[in-house]
This record gives sequence, C-alpha cells and structure tokens, in this order.
Amino acid sequence: MNSDPIDDLLSAYAKQPPPAAPDRLTADVWKEIEQRRQRGFGALLGLNWSELLQRPRLALSALGLALVAGLMPAVAARSADHALRARDSLHFEVFSPDIPSVLIATARPTRK
Repeated sequence: MNSDPIDDLLSAYAKQPPPAAPDRLTADVWKEIEQRRQRGFGALLGLNWSELLQRPRLALSALGLALVAGLMPAVAARSADHALRARDSLHFEVFSPDIPSVLIATARPTRK
C-alpha cells in the first residue's frame, strides 16, 4: 500500500522540536496589554475619546443607541401597566372563586 506523501511530511514535521520562543516574549505581551488597557474603549474601534467625538456620525449613532437602550425598559413597563389597568377596569374579579359568596350577594342589586 502506497503512503501519502503529505502523511510522510506531517509525521516528519511532528518529530521536529518546537522552535524556541523569543527572549522578550513575555515582556512584549505585557507591554501590549498595558497599552490596550490605557487606550480603553477606543481600543475596540481603534480610536481614543477625542477622536471618537470628532466623528459626528459615530458619536450621534452611539447617542441614539444609548437613548433607545435607555427608553426600552420604560416603554416595556408602561405597556405592562396598561395591560394591568385594562384588566382591572373590566372587573373580572367578581368571577373569581376566591371571593366569598357574602360579598357577591351584597353586591347584587335588589329588585323592588
């Protein structure tokens, strides 16, 4: 059975020792981490705060996103409040099995 030349190359490559890491690898990694921490939020966009504010489209879209995110809980709470008010205004609690029959009997209009 003929072996695949790629398999031979991969097995020969696997037997080689891994290359040594550069001497300053750890120091360079920590230096890069500190630089990115100092840049803060702008690191995500490649901008700092002053550059972010100099781009009106980006600043306005961020402001719009913040407004929408801030208003969504208020709108959700308001719609839940309307549903509660609508349910209470229909007075369906008179059909509840938890209300004693004495209260229901006294709530009925009397006929004369």
